[in-house]
Amino acid sequence: MPVTPESQSPDEEPLSKRFWRLDWADHLPWTLGEGVTLEAAATETVLAFVQAHYAKIFAVEDEGDRFWPDPMTPAKRRFLDASDRFVFRAAGRPVGVLVGQPFDWSTYYWRTVAFLPSHQGRGLLAAALERTDAAMREAGVERVEGEAAPVNYRQVRLLHRLGYCVTGSVNSERWGTLLRLTKFLAPKGRATFASRFCRGVPEPRTAGGIRKGGRHEEVRHDELLSPGPRCGTEAHHISSLHHGGTQ
Repeated sequence: MPVTPESQSPDEEPLSKRFWRLDWADHLPWTLGEGVTLEAAATETVLAFVQAHYAKIFAVEDEGDRFWPDPMTPAKRRFLDASDRFVFRAAGRPVGVLVGQPFDWSTYYWRTVAFLPSHQGRGLLAAALERTDAAMREAGVERVEGEAAPVNYRQVRLLHRLGYCVTGSVNSERWGTLLRLTKFLAPKGRATFASRFCRGVPEPRTAGGIRKGGRHEEVRHDELLSPGPRCGTEAHHISSLHHGGTQ
């Protein structure tokens, strides 16, 4: 169900609203095509989707498949309450979720995204991120980041297409090895990073360049399938935004 002002206490006000006065209620809902809408979601809606579908979506048979279990705690619940929570709906039914929050005063971080198999590869993530990028840029956010496991390189083609590049890596006891991807919303930030570390940072593209179909959204242009050395490292065959539950 959509989140209403009455459903949140002042202590649960999302950090985006506190930091940037970015109230997603002023922008949502959005119609993304094929009868799918993107709406603000209550924490319970996201947790119900995670519990019902994440194990199957990410092929996790039990907690032993993860590096280190990360069960729900009061602190984690409060963290989710302060995050931005989105739900993709088709005919009123949740078919995907997206969760993010400020990483610092000028950086936004996408924490998790997932779709039911029936709605993967339809361009929904690209359509959603282009709209959220526009709203965050207008609010003064300078960069958007996410983390990716070095396995599912098809999704990274999409992220490169949307203007993300690899800016770092991290080893975690919870999620293993992850690469960090950044999209610079401020032109000066993109130019500075490119001049220090890259031969070139990919320019943002529109969702019109995304081919729909199959399990993952892919780009049309062959040159992005083998992007070559970029942003200071050759380790660019990477995967989607980190999906590992509500990390």
